[in-house]
Amino acid sequence: MPASSANKKKHVAIIGAGVIGLSCALWLQKKGFKVSLVDPSPPGSGTSSGNACVIADYGCIPINSPSVFKDLPHLLFSKDSPLALNPLYVARHLPWSLRFLAHCRPTKVAHIKNQLAQFLTKTYDGLNPLLELSNTKHLLRQDGMMHLFKTKQEFEAVKADREFRAQQGINSIYINSDEIRELEPNLKMPFECGLLTKAARRVLNPQTLSNTYFDCFTQQGGKYIKLRTKQVQANEDGVTLHLNNGELFSADKLVVAAGAFSTQIDGTGIAHLPLDTERGYHLQYNGLQHLLNRPVTWNRRGFYLSPMDKGLRVAGSVEIAGYSEQKNQRRLNYLQRISSQMLDLPSQPDQEWLGFRPTMPDSLPIIGHSPRSTHIVLAFGHHHLGLTLAGITGKLVAELLNNEPLCHDISAFSPQRFD
Repeated sequence: MPASSANKKKHVAIIGAGVIGLSCALWLQKKGFKVSLVDPSPPGSGTSSGNACVIADYGCIPINSPSVFKDLPHLLFSKDSPLALNPLYVARHLPWSLRFLAHCRPTKVAHIKNQLAQFLTKTYDGLNPLLELSNTKHLLRQDGMMHLFKTKQEFEAVKADREFRAQQGINSIYINSDEIRELEPNLKMPFECGLLTKAARRVLNPQTLSNTYFDCFTQQGGKYIKLRTKQVQANEDGVTLHLNNGELFSADKLVVAAGAFSTQIDGTGIAHLPLDTERGYHLQYNGLQHLLNRPVTWNRRGFYLSPMDKGLRVAGSVEIAGYSEQKNQRRLNYLQRISSQMLDLPSQPDQEWLGFRPTMPDSLPIIGHSPRSTHIVLAFGHHHLGLTLAGITGKLVAELLNNEPLCHDISAFSPQRFD
């Protein structure tokens, strides 16, 4: 539906200027709305900046899995585990942990996989128009991506996942050890086999993408308010934001896209939602992008090696330990140790990073109206898929606020599913 002249009088405030909030802003501007972004941090500088740089439209396999139960001892105690848990934090947040485990039952996992697979087919319906609008097509490359398996046993362990992806039309080619060496000659560790997904695309620099989105947003009249929202009040006429400098800011509609911190804003009616954070890490080595031709992941170890525009990023790991800004050096050491087994890397990275992935216990995002008010739309909880699903989430949010038929059924992402 084209932009409506009536929408130019309607003002939408968006809390959160990460890639989800920026995508919502651009899509709303495409519909003719006046838009303001509210965030105390620079646009795209949080979790959006630190990801593995991959548009993972193949990423329909959640971390929820029936195998969690039998693998738990290895996941918890092995020095090579991609998972780390803070026991005290988990004990204090036991309801979330129990909900996560409940969603590891086979029937629940099948539902999650199906919902993610269907949603991911819409990835480029939301992304491509934004790349066109912001003139950022050059920031994406289609070099494919590679899943690596050290042994045949590792490969066979994901047979069900491989078959499910194939059923969804995700085309991955089996490659043997010789083909891996030919495609990625700088890998020094021998791998038995791999899967090459040729259609996969990568972002050369997620921060540059966010910066360019933001420039496009401001060039179209968008307003940026570099303050934190403490509280929201909704009434029949719209929404009022209470900012941390004491000022009030009013809008007709509100989008909450503050990632892992979304439920910490008073008055949105969503404090009860089981949103937690999965702490993710990356290391970056400047000038070493030439070591790989495409992103690769050692499937068993749970991280990516991704060539960027100006360096090589080692991104991944899962840590359930809350919102503390203090890095867990053991997680960083894990990334450095395993990645150095795969490539010749310096003894010290040029950058160490910690971010907070917004995580629901069922690995599905929250997209829809707040139970508090139809003036408030929620868009957060995208887990590992924020960069991938930002565009289509923005499109859906704009359709909701423009009272259009939705391009995708979002009932599975309803905030009411946890009532």
